[in-house]
Amino acid sequence: MKTRLLALALVCLGMLTLIESAVAQPKAGWPKGATIGTSGIGGVYFVWGGGFAKLLNDKVGIPASVEVTAGPVANVKLVAGKQLEFGLATSAPIYEGWIGQGWANGEKYQSLRVIFPMFTSYAHAYAPKKTGIKEVKDLGGKTVGVGAVGTTPAVYWPIVFDMVGVKTGRMVNAGWSDLTSQMKDGMIDAVATISGLPWGSLTEMEVMQEMNVFALSKEQMEQCVAKYPYLSPGVIPKGTYKANKDVDLPTVTVWNFMVVHQDAPDDFVYEVVKKTYENVDILIAAHKSAKEVQAEAVVNSPIPLHPGALKYYREKGLSIPEKLMPK
Repeated sequence: MKTRLLALALVCLGMLTLIESAVAQPKAGWPKGATIGTSGIGGVYFVWGGGFAKLLNDKVGIPASVEVTAGPVANVKLVAGKQLEFGLATSAPIYEGWIGQGWANGEKYQSLRVIFPMFTSYAHAYAPKKTGIKEVKDLGGKTVGVGAVGTTPAVYWPIVFDMVGVKTGRMVNAGWSDLTSQMKDGMIDAVATISGLPWGSLTEMEVMQEMNVFALSKEQMEQCVAKYPYLSPGVIPKGTYKANKDVDLPTVTVWNFMVVHQDAPDDFVYEVVKKTYENVDILIAAHKSAKEVQAEAVVNSPIPLHPGALKYYREKGLSIPEKLMPK
């Protein structure tokens, strides 16, 4: 009897091992691993990418890792060149890469496909209260950190400054942790970001000293939205930071999307999208902006969807615009 029970236990253990092995091993044709292009350490993308890597590891069975990059523009290039399996990018650089304008300088990056919406990025800036800087026009002649070269703030804040007639003294390109250190040391006057909420570098500064946070005036916002269709009006809710505990801050926003190469296997992308929506709590645990990962928001994509993603959205009954159909 004992021998039979032992044999049965060994059979069950073997079956469990086989099941676990099947779950852990990628399917035929799927990538054996995945690298996720994010941004500099300390930014929302880096934190967000860590949550997505965990989701891929735990729920899709794909070993995943986060790669520090120069941000959305770099991620567009790297995914298009098949150097990354996934990339986080804002709609502005995705769109400009698609049509070959702006940073793309005539070269078109049309091998990219969107798979799901991530969160909205809000344009806002901040400075120590003691500087007296309270609004965008106060940045005239000041030293302003805008992130590393190629990040969304580094690309688009200079455009915004030019559009609204603000001539800064100097714009500093560096990683967010470096800019935070420079602000602590008084080497820069302010930082301008375009990010999900809350922005970790600002909340870190608020622990140490009183800060002013500000965005665009209504007139400045209208100027930007009128010229750039990938921008939308939005509001940073009061209480997001200590500095705006009682006041909403109107500003411009831009959506962030997860992108892949058009050659990514359809069934793989379908499974990634499905598991993402089924386990969005993993992403929210990494950064609460992931609460905006909602299927309906995919219609804000500036470029076509991947066929694997499209299959999922159709199963959910979403009406997808013709312009987002895979080519």
